[in-house]
Amino acid sequence: MINISGLRLPGSISARPYANPASRFAALVLCAAVALSFGGCREISEEPAEGTTDSVVISPEITEGEFVSPVYDNLNDEEKQLYDKIREAVENFEESVSFDAPVPRDTVRKIYKLVYAQERQLFWFSNVFYAPEKEISVYTLSYLFTKDAASVMRAELDLAASEIINGLPKNADVFDKLVYFHDRIVTGCEFSQTDVNSSSAYGVLVDGVGQCEGYAAAMAFLCNEADIPNYMVTGCDANGATHAWNKVVLDGEWYNVDCTWDDPILKRGQKDFVRHDYMLVTDAEIEGITHFTDEELYSNIPPCTAAAGNYFTRRGLVYNTAAEAVEAMREQVKSAGLAGKRETEFRLSDENEYFAALARLIDNGEMKDIIEDINGEYGTKIRSAYRHNNDKLHIIHLSLIYEQDKADT
Repeated sequence: MINISGLRLPGSISARPYANPASRFAALVLCAAVALSFGGCREISEEPAEGTTDSVVISPEITEGEFVSPVYDNLNDEEKQLYDKIREAVENFEESVSFDAPVPRDTVRKIYKLVYAQERQLFWFSNVFYAPEKEISVYTLSYLFTKDAASVMRAELDLAASEIINGLPKNADVFDKLVYFHDRIVTGCEFSQTDVNSSSAYGVLVDGVGQCEGYAAAMAFLCNEADIPNYMVTGCDANGATHAWNKVVLDGEWYNVDCTWDDPILKRGQKDFVRHDYMLVTDAEIEGITHFTDEELYSNIPPCTAAAGNYFTRRGLVYNTAAEAVEAMREQVKSAGLAGKRETEFRLSDENEYFAALARLIDNGEMKDIIEDINGEYGTKIRSAYRHNNDKLHIIHLSLIYEQDKADT
């Protein structure tokens, strides 16, 4: 008896578009209170000032090197000067940062948010902003680690990143590098909101634990090491939980990458599971549907409109009809079964054809027949499969289960 089991993942969450800016702002405020298994990143936390309890949402990443993040580039001259002062002070573990003239508290808070989130290689920088005065001339900085401890941790982070970089396939192009980084992060990290380092690249690449901010920081860190232009963007998901993902450049075009949502928490704990639903996708595919960008900090960034670099397109895994998709799935299951691998995936270009393929494979039992046919003809030992379908992006992913696997998988 072969059972195809369905599992609801972040990609199939119902969209909840916000009707007006006020409702969207409310959703951003709610981010602090709502934590989902795949979201709920750490925010900049602001201690109460003058009886208020307002919270601040984190923001993007700026890469090192010659590339200048469009987020930084959008700041005015005064804001860039403030940004540079705070960043340099944090890099040098200075106790405080002084400004040439008093600066409005809200301006300092905005730039603090940017430095904290964009410069995630400065993982020792505290996310707590506290300034009760209305104007600030000197701001006292706080850190998560001592300078000596951070120095040791940075060396460990560099070593972990070097190991991944050195493992790149020979002659890897930018697409290959991005996929490789994505897959190493997803398979090497477990989602955690409680670990002290879960919001940093260190937590993901060294400790193997992280939340969305950490996943995005790790992707940014690796892209920086490989000289791939990128930055981190933050906001909320459709349920109001804070979230972070990446923008990267491939073939001169910007794309979205979300490692967190490609690493869902599975009850069977399959460590080698990886999917590519959110690997190099356009804004139109996620923005205002599953991902809601913090518009306060990302008002004039380049749009992600190109589709040619999408993972499924580049891999030749997009099909126009249900018949093509079902036949392709048969070949994928056969290849995976003969190689002892587990993951198979494809995408439909048409919504109706997607649901038709899903109906054929699952409702009509063709997936069961495919597995039985392949087992009989090639001697593979596939027992069953888990289904992970993404109705919004028209993706069907099957994880094969073999006879030798534990009964509870």
